[in-house]
Amino acid sequence: MSALTPLGTAKERFLRGPGTAGTEVKDAPAQAADDDDFEPEYLAWEIARCARGLGPEEQRAVAALAAACIAALHAGATRIPLDDARLAVALANAGAPDSIGVARSLVVQARRAEGPAAAVMGPAGERKPLVLDGEWLSTERMWRLEESLCDRIRRRVSAGPMGDARQLGRAVSAVAAGPPPLTDEQKRALRVALGSRLALISGGPGTGKTTIVVTLVRALAWRGVPMEAIAIAAPTGKAAHRLEEAIAKGLAPGQLDIAEAGLRTIAPVPQTLHRLLAWSPTRGRFGRHENDPLPHRVVIVDEASMIDLAMMDRLVRALSSAACLVLLGDADQLPSVEAGAVFRDLCAALGGARLTTNLRVARDPSARGIVAAALGVNAGSLDARFAESVATRRSVDELAFEGVEHLAARWSDVGEAFLARWWERRVPTDDAFARRSSRVYRLRDGAFDPEDRIELRALFDHHGSARLLCATRVHGFPASAEAINERLLARLRGGASIARGRRRAAELVPGAPVIVQRNDYARQLYNGDQGLVVRVDRGDAGGPQPMAVFARGESFDAFPLDAGGDLAAAFAMTVHKAQGSEFDHVALVLPDEDVPLLTRELVYTAISRARRSVLIIGSRDLLARAVARSIERHSGVADRLLAR
Repeated sequence: MSALTPLGTAKERFLRGPGTAGTEVKDAPAQAADDDDFEPEYLAWEIARCARGLGPEEQRAVAALAAACIAALHAGATRIPLDDARLAVALANAGAPDSIGVARSLVVQARRAEGPAAAVMGPAGERKPLVLDGEWLSTERMWRLEESLCDRIRRRVSAGPMGDARQLGRAVSAVAAGPPPLTDEQKRALRVALGSRLALISGGPGTGKTTIVVTLVRALAWRGVPMEAIAIAAPTGKAAHRLEEAIAKGLAPGQLDIAEAGLRTIAPVPQTLHRLLAWSPTRGRFGRHENDPLPHRVVIVDEASMIDLAMMDRLVRALSSAACLVLLGDADQLPSVEAGAVFRDLCAALGGARLTTNLRVARDPSARGIVAAALGVNAGSLDARFAESVATRRSVDELAFEGVEHLAARWSDVGEAFLARWWERRVPTDDAFARRSSRVYRLRDGAFDPEDRIELRALFDHHGSARLLCATRVHGFPASAEAINERLLARLRGGASIARGRRRAAELVPGAPVIVQRNDYARQLYNGDQGLVVRVDRGDAGGPQPMAVFARGESFDAFPLDAGGDLAAAFAMTVHKAQGSEFDHVALVLPDEDVPLLTRELVYTAISRARRSVLIIGSRDLLARAVARSIERHSGVADRLLAR
């Protein structure tokens, strides 16, 4: 066998396997375990070690099957297919293409509970590391997570509707007139949300999902549900903050009558799922679960497409049997970073409400092109609908930064010139930017002065209006978020470069947008939170110093740059990190070469982050390949629910 998996660095040791004939299998994992990044291979050989009596090639085949499952898990899938063609691909992806014949034979034996491989591979329920479920193979943990989730989902669905049709109709009628007035699609979605123990509402940006959340809160109040019995959450802090702003605006005085105006002060404040489920970083576990469920009667979760299998299982387990769960999201977006595509699978199996009418188009003509381009991408090709909505540019000088444009060129050929234009058009667009970036903000007793809050809000709004989105983060790609951020930071510093190896915080200077890369529970900074670096005077002997400032509703919190949370510049960010955010202007930067990350869902998600203009940079051939390639994430939730 030439290879088993490309995931680790100790490849030579792993290729040798557990030794030549006559050597105990258990020797190999002990050698391989010294490498921190060698865990997938180590686990694969540990599984093979448990199947006593296998010959050398059979040992390698069992390890290859296990490694394929683990590699698929790292790629977001929960299982691998066992038909010949796709199993061959899965084994090849794990670096073991020559194990296909032996692997097929071992699978057949394990189905019959024959041979040594049956000790580690068999039907569900036998507590074996590898589970055979029809024409699929998965790790036992993933199989049990899907089974646990689907069992609870089935019970919710079978519980029947909540309330009779007349009551639901009255509640919808009471709030449907707005503001804003609901469309027929939104009325149907609201009825689903009010009448189901599990409500699924899917729709792209601009279709009114946030309006559904606000109106649902109003309708629940109309039905007499106490506000403390309602929880609203999102997967990330950024998404929760956006939802909080939208709810405050939707429930603002002047929008509603006197009877409902008070909802603004008592409406539930959106929070992250981790906070809702009482995650304890010190104990490494969630405080809410089936033995200590959430007290809420209604739980509303936005951006549900970002929720992975494990988190969705935890959420559903933490609900009381009488609670209603409302999941809102976009089933066409990128699925979760971690394993699973749960929201997509739930929508495929159970239906729910689908919002298709983009309401921004009527208010903003510039949104028409964005909507048309997104629909064209979802169709899977650069067809006439896409072509009619997109203006093709051949050089940076032709860019208008309006509507939807495609700069059909390789990033390596236009990157420098484009970043100069982007900087000019989207970053320091006026003297006010320089003034707000360089001024000193006064922080006294944990609060900024009123004038400083106004200036900070304007600076946040400026940076929040436009963003560069990339397919990759790592610096090895010239078109990556890290590489582009480094170049734009140099511009902000006036051309000064930062020596490689210095701490990331040392690169950040006043005026730079930042993003949190790692949860910091003590300071309530969460992965994906976005802030700004400004000079802050705390009134102490240290004098003004650069600090990272984050918006907290109408106020702001400031933290030293080395306080934690692993800050990074955010002039550019990955499309994955941009989920849950929207910007007026977006530019999607494609790499020069094709990579598996380039998919229809990634391009669609990037385009749908924009409200007013979109620019795509990359060769037409590369863009066409990306749009034609859909994420193939094998998971079993939809199949299990459809087979109920």
